Amino acid sequence: MRRREPDYYRKFRCIGGACPDTCCKDWEIVLDEQTLEAYQQAPQGLRERLKAGIVDNEDGERCFRLGEDGRCAMLTQDGWCAVQREWGEEHLCGHCAAYPRFVEEYGCLTESALAISCPEAARLLLEAPGFALVEEEDGGADLPFEGVDGGMLSGLEHTRAMALEALTRGEGTVWKRLAQVLALAYDGQDALDFCAYDQLFQCAPLEPQGAEMGGREMALRVLERWMALEPLRPEWPALLQSRCAQLSGLDEGAYDALRAGFQEAYPQWEGQLTRVAGYLIFRHWLKAVNDDGLYGRAVLVGGACVALYHLMALEWQAQGTLSVEGAAALCSAFGREVEHMEDNFMALVEDGYHLERWPLYQCLMGL
Repeated sequence: MRRREPDYYRKFRCIGGACPDTCCKDWEIVLDEQTLEAYQQAPQGLRERLKAGIVDNEDGERCFRLGEDGRCAMLTQDGWCAVQREWGEEHLCGHCAAYPRFVEEYGCLTESALAISCPEAARLLLEAPGFALVEEEDGGADLPFEGVDGGMLSGLEHTRAMALEALTRGEGTVWKRLAQVLALAYDGQDALDFCAYDQLFQCAPLEPQGAEMGGREMALRVLERWMALEPLRPEWPALLQSRCAQLSGLDEGAYDALRAGFQEAYPQWEGQLTRVAGYLIFRHWLKAVNDDGLYGRAVLVGGACVALYHLMALEWQAQGTLSVEGAAALCSAFGREVEHMEDNFMALVEDGYHLERWPLYQCLMGL
């Protein structure tokens, strides 16, 4: 069996109380029977805290109780999990022990990634020298991947490799390279629609059609669409509303000056967005095996990069500076509010097929 992961994947270590955010907030963690049974053997003080901190959710599942502020009952004041601190990391439940690691299995292939909803994972991505993958054979037997045509999976792997090559090694700005990725996905979608999986190996960039739209208008459209999605935290739509007002208030000259000033002050923006796009392509491209939704996912990637670029620039303008940690916080918020919220994510994938409303290719070529 093949195993594939980004080259920075194994560098991740939870920084606990030093983290600018916490994953022990807002997410409901359902506990399996094995974990619940193991918790009966916890040290006495911790066992009492666990007993008080585990409740039934509305579906009757056992889960950690969340306080009014959304914090898990097991989260200590200094930002560590009481189970980890008092009993050891090996006793964390499966969900908590794995995060931010996510594993996708495609029969003969297993892929692992670090979700950028974790600020430390986002920082590792932004500070990596590039976006590169490592692959190894583990010697294990290939598992069946029922219900999926092997040619479809191989073809999607091929097109994703082409997309990552165009993104990370292609010529021109990150916007031109993202336009190439989008055009490649457009051709690949045609092959998927007709179940012509052999044509995935012959994909060539085809220009999607759509109305002209500038970068500012596209950024506003994406941010406003994100604002309409169900938020996990109220701070997210508040931030988007503030940044939309800030962006809408700029005339053409002020907008051009914003972009020029930001790009001069924060020259690493382009490499960072390239790596964010690489991460999103790696995590989500092959998931088209489940629903044939390739082009919509590519639109989500490109739209996210346009929006994150403008959020970074507007943060720089508002604060007078932008650090890697600040950029990572914006990427992390996107990961938490869009990428992790399945309904939100799939709504945006579906949106991507409306070419007149989302003329992203034309926008990218004009940025």
